[in-house]
Amino acid sequence: MLLYTSDRGFWLRQQLLRSMKVMNQRLLLFWYCTVSIILMLVGITFSFFGLRILPVNRAVLLSWESAIYGAIMIGWGATLFLLGRIAFRRHDAELMMAMLCGLFVWLVVEAFFSLYLGVFFNVGVDVAVLALFGIPLITGIRRTRKTTADKSSNRQATDL
Repeated sequence: MLLYTSDRGFWLRQQLLRSMKVMNQRLLLFWYCTVSIILMLVGITFSFFGLRILPVNRAVLLSWESAIYGAIMIGWGATLFLLGRIAFRRHDAELMMAMLCGLFVWLVVEAFFSLYLGVFFNVGVDVAVLALFGIPLITGIRRTRKTTADKSSNRQATDL
């Protein structure tokens, strides 16, 4: 019986690996986008109703919210760090623009709720963070597009 169970587990693992290989790029993109949209909808829900809608002891809610906020900032910071290195090394204006849009959405929504809730100093923090990330991203986008346009016009001139 034990041998049969382990053989069956091996067979299931092999089937899973085969199906993962067959899964095409469109399905992976759909999966990734669906999970991202769900994450954004959960974020919208928490923005309006707070984490108090979850079954959490009120005595630890603020500490737990602070820990979650810190974890999100760590993860978002790591994501920006890693994507930024790739974007600047590859001179990828499209990736830089996607990062800039994500930063803009994050900081505008955060600034709106900071204003609404009367946490005015955080609006200044949001503006500063947007400037600190936005200036190099916008500069990188402009330089990359200019370099690409220059190379394209040089190719056209040599083709004539």
